Amino acid sequence: MALEQPTRALVIGGCGFVGKHLVQQLLASGRPVRVFDLQPYPDQQVESVVGDLRRAEQVLEACRDVGTVFLCAAAVDWGWGNAQLLHDVNVLGPQHVVAACKAMGVAQLIYTSSVDVVFEGKPIRAGDERLPYPKRHLDIYGATKTAGERFVLAANGQAGLATCSLRLGGVYGPGDSHRLPSLVNLGRRSAIPRLGDGSARFSHIYVENAAHGHILAAQHLTVAGVMGGQAYFLVDPDPDNFFLFLKPIIEALGLRMAQRHVPFGLMHALAWPSETWYRTTRSKQRPSLTRYTVTSTCVDFWFTGAKATQDFGYQPLVGLAEARQRTIEWAKREFNLGMK
Repeated sequence: MALEQPTRALVIGGCGFVGKHLVQQLLASGRPVRVFDLQPYPDQQVESVVGDLRRAEQVLEACRDVGTVFLCAAAVDWGWGNAQLLHDVNVLGPQHVVAACKAMGVAQLIYTSSVDVVFEGKPIRAGDERLPYPKRHLDIYGATKTAGERFVLAANGQAGLATCSLRLGGVYGPGDSHRLPSLVNLGRRSAIPRLGDGSARFSHIYVENAAHGHILAAQHLTVAGVMGGQAYFLVDPDPDNFFLFLKPIIEALGLRMAQRHVPFGLMHALAWPSETWYRTTRSKQRPSLTRYTVTSTCVDFWFTGAKATQDFGYQPLVGLAEARQRTIEWAKREFNLGMK
């Protein structure tokens, strides 16, 4: 008689943006959860292990008696700074996780990836999983996430481990620590500029939908099944222009976007000195302009999630109108804006 696999889920990066929502949904489903992060998980009812993804021995111990590992942790930087940190977390980290999963007999490893792994600056319209990895990325983040994803997918079937990768669109919602805070900080000082001619479309995904997609993937992933060793774009439907999509949220916070559009060529030219200054001074303040941030909002950068729907039934848990409203309510409290 075969031994029953452990049901405990390990969320690496469970204190992060997507990770925290994933933990909450796992708990709501009745599944025991362990969190591995640089800081303690705020809910004392959750088993919390403080550790560093860069420390192989700590990752190994965290994977003990676990059935599914969700690797949500990542170092994020859309410029060319912090190269060593990005490599250590996004490249070596997944290697430590794969080794630990194999050593501990973990059944499933689900890697939280990004649409950036296929982006090199050229327009992508209705992109799907047939897109190749680019020869050169616009930033180190995309390059390191690609390396991590490739390593995880290649491990499928090794020591009985089933792996897959979920390439998330631009994640938004309560707990966002990157995109919306940057826009809010900019909007406090002046009108937020609108880059490009307004025609480019971008794929977003609401954070609760992203977490829901992870749970669905775990329900269907097996070594020999259709998902084993596969990557999936996880996006919400109806891509829109980056700035038009966020405009209702920004305005609800009492901030405003500029009426005029700033030409793509001009902003791209300004991004070069911005990146150079960041790299040469090693400033702790991230540049507001990089080739990635400009290009990703000025050219078409959107995907179809048809494969995820087909293989594990992904559909948004929360619709667009409700997702925006929840984001607005959180942001008003978080940034003390638009309060009446």
